[in-house]
Amino acid sequence: MVADTIFMETGCCIISGYHIERILKNDDGEFDLSLDLGLTRSKVIKSNNAVELPDGQRIGIELLKKINRRRQLSDCFMIKDSSLLFIYLFDGNSSYKLYEPGIDLSPTLWINGSVMHMISHSIPIEESRMKVNLLGKLHGNVLDTCFGLGYSSIELSKKGADTVHSYEISESSLEIAKVNPWSREAFSNPKIKLDNMDVAKGLRSSKDEEYDFIFHDPPNIKMGGDLYSLDFYKDLFRALKPNGILYHFIGSGREEGKHKSDYVRGAMSRLRMAGFKKIKRSYAGVIASK
Repeated sequence: MVADTIFMETGCCIISGYHIERILKNDDGEFDLSLDLGLTRSKVIKSNNAVELPDGQRIGIELLKKINRRRQLSDCFMIKDSSLLFIYLFDGNSSYKLYEPGIDLSPTLWINGSVMHMISHSIPIEESRMKVNLLGKLHGNVLDTCFGLGYSSIELSKKGADTVHSYEISESSLEIAKVNPWSREAFSNPKIKLDNMDVAKGLRSSKDEEYDFIFHDPPNIKMGGDLYSLDFYKDLFRALKPNGILYHFIGSGREEGKHKSDYVRGAMSRLRMAGFKKIKRSYAGVIASK
């Protein structure tokens, strides 16, 4: 794993290019600024050559101007030792970064140029909440197949799940989630069990009929094709209890000449072949039961 920095600390101040822009536009003096991407507000003091944070760190205005020129507004940075560390990782052939779609909005994960939420018409944390709500009132054991930044696991635990078992194959995704202020509860909530491994491998070793609900929100089909396969759907079916419910987000990745509906129809057909019933279209995907 190669990175501008390896993120060893959690709970640090995190800002985006939007916050840098706000600092530069503000007059000298004291003003409010979020240092955790919109969760809370803090008082910062700007002078002609630096901005001072509540913990005493001073970030030079020239450094902020340099970053403002070179990076995008959506890029996020950890503040450490009065400097800014770009939250970006390169792992093999893939690059990852934390991406804030607008100032003080919950961020999403950016992988190889694609964002993991539909930010053109939703806010990441609200999108996760909307998808989870499609499962209705939860109970018992719930499988969250793709952890990402942990938003879905957090929402599943809030909706009544006794336990949430989540998988994340990417170490880089987890490293970024650990420093994302909006992901903290996913690592501190005792209801959430997280395994850093391939969910397909994890399911093969799981018990039959282990889960009351399954929340399957994979990357788009170009990035996570195996998670849309008939074999994987069969594993999901085996792991789900009788009358259990599956929500499956379907991300197309849009190949030329294909439409979202083509991918949805294909997934519905494979789910039916795997044994699922009452398969119907739902928000950006399908709902099915066993």
